[in-house]
Amino acid sequence: MATSVKAFIADFPPNLGFEATAGQHYMLIDSYESTNAVTTAEGQKLSSIGLYIPAGSLTTSYTGNYEGKDGAAIAARAIGSKASNVTGKITALASALGETFTKQVSAAADSTGFLSAQGNTPNNHMALVYRGPNTFRQHTFAFKFFPKNSKESNTVRNIISEFRFGTLPRMNSAAGLVKDAFFKSPRHHKIRFCQGGTGADGAQSENGYLFEIGMSVITNMVVNYDPQSVVSFHKEGQPVAIDMSLTFQEIKLPINTKDSIYSGQGRDALVDATADSQNQSRSQTTSEQQAAQTRAEQVAITDAGGPPR
Repeated sequence: MATSVKAFIADFPPNLGFEATAGQHYMLIDSYESTNAVTTAEGQKLSSIGLYIPAGSLTTSYTGNYEGKDGAAIAARAIGSKASNVTGKITALASALGETFTKQVSAAADSTGFLSAQGNTPNNHMALVYRGPNTFRQHTFAFKFFPKNSKESNTVRNIISEFRFGTLPRMNSAAGLVKDAFFKSPRHHKIRFCQGGTGADGAQSENGYLFEIGMSVITNMVVNYDPQSVVSFHKEGQPVAIDMSLTFQEIKLPINTKDSIYSGQGRDALVDATADSQNQSRSQTTSEQQAAQTRAEQVAITDAGGPPR
């Protein structure tokens, strides 16, 4: 039977979330055990840490992976929307082969650069081809801690230790021996921007106006105990100031779901369009039935010798 692990919970500053009525926002970082490279054991939360949002950190990016490829324009035209039937596709393919042949001949003829020197450069029929997503987004957060007393210093130390645990791998066996053949992957982290509640130990409301960050791993952690280049400690040895930088990288690629018929909005639009078509069809059928009935009544009146006088 698996043993239940009590999640580590901490906030910094200590009043995190309590000033939400004044507009305070913060970020919440939860950690979970990783089952594999893409699966997270979300049923077992290992830690929940609430921190202030560092200035300059609300930045994200979306990268398109495109490549200019020779001959792609020919291929695109060969199987484009104009080739709507088999005959059209065959015709377009034959045309494309001719275009390809012309390209090859022109390239061979210009192997010495003679044609290019005359101002006639062969057309490579290039197109910008989408290669699919290949970049996992990164997000970096740089925190500055200035603990005021021993309690706050201990909280900061525990927070740093917990992130260090989440960054480092574990050994595969329970004994944790270095001679083990495998490492177990470090934790997965979920990052949310919140408002309200009482930080990691309260009821939060996620800010829907900001970007979302997918499940991530910590790829880099830097801790500086003398950020002001002055070695300074409190009476009991706690550093006066500590800087901590965390770089997270998502483990899944962002995908557009809005334009797909399998997404909520796409499916709803498809259903609405179908419903409108059915309503229009029913309306048209009703009008035709009414017109047929009117014609039948007129025929009946004519057969009876005309309308009554």
